[in-house]
Formats: sequence, C-alpha cells, structure tokens
Amino acid sequence: MLQGLKTAASVDWSKWHVFWVDERCVPHSDPESNYGGAYSALLKDVPIPDSQIYAINDTLCSADTVSAAEAATDYEARLKGLPVEVLPVKDGLPVFDLLLLGFGPDGHICSLFPDHPLLTVTGPWILPIEDSPKPPPKRITFSLPVVNAAAHKCFVACGEGKAEMAAQILKTQSAEGAVPAALVTGNVSWIMDDAAASQLPSKM
Repeated sequence: MLQGLKTAASVDWSKWHVFWVDERCVPHSDPESNYGGAYSALLKDVPIPDSQIYAINDTLCSADTVSAAEAATDYEARLKGLPVEVLPVKDGLPVFDLLLLGFGPDGHICSLFPDHPLLTVTGPWILPIEDSPKPPPKRITFSLPVVNAAAHKCFVACGEGKAEMAAQILKTQSAEGAVPAALVTGNVSWIMDDAAASQLPSKM
C-alpha cells in the first residue's frame, strides 16, 4: 500500500502536513521512535517539505533528561503556533483532516490505555504519560477530545492478531474507557485485510 502511495502521480506532497497522534519519549534514532518508523517507511522517499513534518522535539528525550511533561508542553505549543490555514481550530480544539489510528490488543489508541486517568482529561491537546503499561513508559499523546475533533478518523488493522479486538470495537460500545478505541466518534472508517476482519459478522 505504501509503495503505491509513494509512486502515485496524483499526490501533491507539497500540501501535506504530518503530525503524530502519539510518540515515545526516545531519540528519533531509537527503534521505538514512531517518527523513525514513519521516516523509514515513507517520509524519506517522498518530497514533503521538512518544515511540514512535525515530530516531537527529541532533544527533550535524551537518556538522562527524559521529560514527557516538557515534551508534551513543547509539542502543544508548536501546534498552537501554527496558522489556522494549516491547523484549523474549532471550539478550542484542533481539527486535523485525517487521523490514521491503530489499536492494541487491549483496545488502546494513541497512548490512551484502558481505564487510564488520561482518558478523562479534556483540557490540554497533548498529554504526557509517565506510566505507559506498554514500554517505553514515557510518551506524549493526543487527548481523546482532540482525536474526536478530527474531521476524519481511519482505523487500520492487518493480521489475525487484530481480529478479536476489531470485532469488539465495532460491535460494542466501551464502558467508561474499558476499550479506548470504542470511544472514537464522528466520521470513522476502517481499512482491514481479510484476516483482521475474520471475526466480523458477514453483514458488516
């Protein structure tokens, strides 16, 4: 899929602005870095201007001075400093054109984990998490209101390992954050392979 995107003649890369719904507080060179993964898979091969790629400030994430709070504050300030032509704001929340979302086997999205206190935070756009149940423990993440304010949300699921949770998300509503992915509302679509969709009712 990515190869087709990279070579598509109709894509005007100059209009792309790329953000991260969450990021691990590690240097970009670390194998755990979401930015590093995106750069290797796509960004190094397409002509999006560097000034339109908004990665976490990894100088705040060196081994000796990791601060999720500082990284979250810095990232939010950068987003709030963008002109509305780049990032519109409505009712105090940023309106991203599209969020690509994955989910974990526990139903977490971004770095919003089941029954975690951050699920109920409604003020800041970007939240620090110091105790992620999935390593590394220090991360930053979009808040749930920011996720739901996006114009379009698209879940991407591939493989049999995603099948059970995908079915749970699509067939049930989450109770008090037990499945964070089920709390995503608004204009939501899914991209799934046959394996990930294998536990869905045929009528869905």
